[in-house]
Amino acid sequence: MMGSQETKNPVRRNAFDWDDLQIFHAVATTGSMNAAAAALGMQQPTVSKRMKQLEGRLGSILVERHNEGVTLTPAGESALDYVLTMQRSAKQLEATLGGLDREVKGDVTLRVSDGLASYWMSRTLPEFLRVNPEINLHLYRGDLGGNGGPADLSITFLPEKDMEMRAESLGALHYMPFASREFINTYGAPKNQHEAAGLRFMKMVAWQREHELWADRVGAVDAYIDYSLRTDVSSVLFETLRHGGGVAMAPTYLAALYPDELVVLDYDFKQSVRFWLKYQPESAKAARVKRVGSWVKECFDRQSQPWFRQEFVHPREFSEIEIVSARD
Repeated sequence: MMGSQETKNPVRRNAFDWDDLQIFHAVATTGSMNAAAAALGMQQPTVSKRMKQLEGRLGSILVERHNEGVTLTPAGESALDYVLTMQRSAKQLEATLGGLDREVKGDVTLRVSDGLASYWMSRTLPEFLRVNPEINLHLYRGDLGGNGGPADLSITFLPEKDMEMRAESLGALHYMPFASREFINTYGAPKNQHEAAGLRFMKMVAWQREHELWADRVGAVDAYIDYSLRTDVSSVLFETLRHGGGVAMAPTYLAALYPDELVVLDYDFKQSVRFWLKYQPESAKAARVKRVGSWVKECFDRQSQPWFRQEFVHPREFSEIEIVSARD
């Protein structure tokens, strides 16, 4: 009969309630069921019942019950040794893992678009690495899902929909048409956006996978532009732009970086895209992850860097860059 019962419930036979060991430890160290119940905040009959369950599970009597309390049997003394060993191991595990979470050292994975990483964040990255020599930063492109596995932190341009993830707003990127001074000197400044559309225009095709990021007006203009270059690599687009390759929608922070090389084509044609810093919940509390998160937020401080504010700030407000406006 016992054999058939075990066959029907194979999982139950392997089940183990670790709270029973805590109860046994209290009984063994206090010397009575009543004292153990008081220490654990339980009723004495519950403690007695749980002890009988544990003894039945182990197939051994652990304590001898007397009017004045309990004494350990040889099996109980062996069980107590195991329980004390388990408690020490648990404390060591907590101390080790807790220490890792408190220490500003170890691996941290960050995902971000190649444009932000290459043209903006890399400018303060050397100082971050100098100040935090024990952090091993793994910085990968945000659109590469496989490289490096799950990220502790990521910068995303899509609204946060996963409630398991913690996200903080970093600000917005504001896009306007840019060209290089070399390009404008060679081909002349277009009078309006229609003339600009007839020039060599270049495009980041990565945004095509995220149509909700762009306003309908951008899509309408997009329809009649014959692009001379399409690429999904931000650095290719920006470097081609800087060296006279054509006109492209680019983030306004480039006006702060390259005021002597670039020109803004101001034809009342712009687009804004918000972005967020996203944390993996299991690593968000680790000190090393918090340190990297703080650095990321400093990179996009909106007080000192107005081009990242959610409201649009025109490049003329923070840069000496040349502005070409529409003319009649």
